[in-house]
Amino acid sequence: MLDEGPTLEVVGISAFDERVYRAVLASPGITVQELVMRSGESPRRIQSSLSRLRVKGMVSRPWGQAPRWTATNPGTAIRSLVRGLQGELERLTDTADTLEAAFRSVGQDPEEAGQFEVLAGAEELSRWFVRLQQEARDEVLTFDRPPYVVDHRNPLERERLRDGVRYRTIYAPEAFQQLGALDVLDDALAAGEEAKVLPGLPFKMMLVDRRMALMPLHLDPPISRTVVIRGSTMVVALVELFERLWQEAVPMYPRPADHDGASSPGEAPGEAPGEREDSEWTDLCLEDRRILALLSAGLKDDAIARQLGTSPRSLRRRLRHLFDELNAETRFQAGAQATRRGLV
Repeated sequence: MLDEGPTLEVVGISAFDERVYRAVLASPGITVQELVMRSGESPRRIQSSLSRLRVKGMVSRPWGQAPRWTATNPGTAIRSLVRGLQGELERLTDTADTLEAAFRSVGQDPEEAGQFEVLAGAEELSRWFVRLQQEARDEVLTFDRPPYVVDHRNPLERERLRDGVRYRTIYAPEAFQQLGALDVLDDALAAGEEAKVLPGLPFKMMLVDRRMALMPLHLDPPISRTVVIRGSTMVVALVELFERLWQEAVPMYPRPADHDGASSPGEAPGEAPGEREDSEWTDLCLEDRRILALLSAGLKDDAIARQLGTSPRSLRRRLRHLFDELNAETRFQAGAQATRRGLV
């Protein structure tokens, strides 16, 4: 074998694998048996090394030929490995920046040590998502927006609501782009969730009892890194951010009662759904409130119609009626009028 010092460990190739690669490079078409004779190593170790080198694109064994090995162009192969390493280093740098910001926010008090735990992969995130809700005693605060690691439904929520845990969720408009998303929201609202919608949510997170937080370190799908934050000043800051955005967000309302004779809140007994007693429209049926909330959140007509199970044309007729009643010409004016009158 070529007796030269190892230089490729930095790109994940061990000293032994590099020696095997150099031997193949020096003798194109070499066999495993010949490598065994030259190195004195076992056939199994040589074969394992060749397999690793093949995965990294350093050697090849052409199909349909005798089991002879050839080195690939070292310039091409090594540059490809370097590019992959650079990508990993860039991602690691992004993670370091995020964690450094978290570190600076809590200072260097020894009592704050161990307050951050980075989770790797969807399975760990899912496990903590369930665990934190199970440990909640008072409340769960959530920023809900895509992408979703698991199903956007949360079957554990109904159980914890029955236990007396308060759930407040701020949804990004994108959360309602999925077919059936409003039906899922209706189930949550019926179980007791308090929900609002707000464009431009900065990230995803879950806060439990104002003492623990779960949030991804990036929003590029698939989400591969998440951090658990315990009882630090960062949790206090996240709670404060949630409360401020909660004040800005637009409330979401449950779907009006089905046609079973029940009245929606705000309707007098015997009043047809959608009828209003006063000319100032100080009360809206819940369906209209939902539409105004989705408009205020920035959803387009097609998305709202899809969620309501109607056609865009029918929705636009209903919107025209709403705009006329609110004396509005645009979505913005309708939202402003609805907010001024306390309708949303």
